[in-house]
Amino acid sequence: MILQDGRPAYSRSVGVREVGSTAPIGANDMFRVASMTKAVTSVAAMILVEQGKIGLDDPVSRFLPEFSKLRVRGPDGAEGPANRPPTVRELLTHTAGLSYNFINNARLVDAYRDARVTDGLDQPELTTAEAMQRLASVPLGYQPGTGWEYSLATDVLGAVIEKVTGNSLESFVNERIAKPLRIESFVFNAPEAARSRFVQVTRPAEVTGALGTGYVPVRGPEAVPFPPTKGTASLDPNRAFSPTAYNSGGAGMSATIGDYARFLQMLLNEGELDGVRVLRAETVRQMTQNATGNMRTIRGPGWGFTLGFGILTDPAAAKSRLPAGSYGWGGIYGTQFWIDPTNRVIGVVMTQTAIIGSGPISNPVREAFYAAD
Repeated sequence: MILQDGRPAYSRSVGVREVGSTAPIGANDMFRVASMTKAVTSVAAMILVEQGKIGLDDPVSRFLPEFSKLRVRGPDGAEGPANRPPTVRELLTHTAGLSYNFINNARLVDAYRDARVTDGLDQPELTTAEAMQRLASVPLGYQPGTGWEYSLATDVLGAVIEKVTGNSLESFVNERIAKPLRIESFVFNAPEAARSRFVQVTRPAEVTGALGTGYVPVRGPEAVPFPPTKGTASLDPNRAFSPTAYNSGGAGMSATIGDYARFLQMLLNEGELDGVRVLRAETVRQMTQNATGNMRTIRGPGWGFTLGFGILTDPAAAKSRLPAGSYGWGGIYGTQFWIDPTNRVIGVVMTQTAIIGSGPISNPVREAFYAAD
């Protein structure tokens, strides 16, 4: 789905809802958006920043004391105390020193596995408190603010939001983002009755080339290859229906493509949609500036990171037709979005083809739009 100036520019549904079915994917189908949750959680955090309830330079330990005495593990495996706790800003920019299991950081992956740290994609029995205790027990990969690594930082941000508001992340998102924007599908703990609306998660039967070969269902929990880091991601699609799973701020939300597009249109409009303002315009502008300098991110050359989004800083280096200043992200279950302020364009691609839908499938769709006359 691609919109320009809020009007449809391209929309197409392709494929079936599950392997072996003839039922086509439809506009009201639900998708696990995985890391596209991060954009929503980041907006929720900035609402609290505007309210003065949290500060960008507040230490995380102000809200979550378990992060007050962290340790750092260096390249040689030696550990020492962190100079200070990470800040809220460093959670937003992924410069806190945290990681993910599937990032496969050689100095951290064993510690994460041994502590049974969840990436927010499995272990539906864990509460927010339990997930944070496990994460706080493992070392950081670098001193806060000195490096960039894609990480569980946005899950920590979600926990901060819950501590400050006294409510679940889902409740706060619904109250301050979804309901004002007339969005009905944003959900972290979907009721079992909604299962029939969800598209089945699949993965390549064989990982060969960019797209792999064939598709088989992921019934979960299952270790799925993550080729960008030669790691594996533990995916349990049933987590979406668990009434007890903590609200993962980095990966836990599900939505329809149309509702997610409304959220993106609000961002393109600098915080407003249909006369309803979610964030101040200056806050959105602050959120969508490169905040990581020349630090290399997981998207590679030409990309930086903002307070919540990947941002294109050098289209030539990134080999992209998008203009500089475009921002967005994807999700491990096979989703991607982008916002192009220059041309007033938003785009959303949703699949449930872990993980290729977030890159090898969706990137060509994005680039083809800009190649068209």
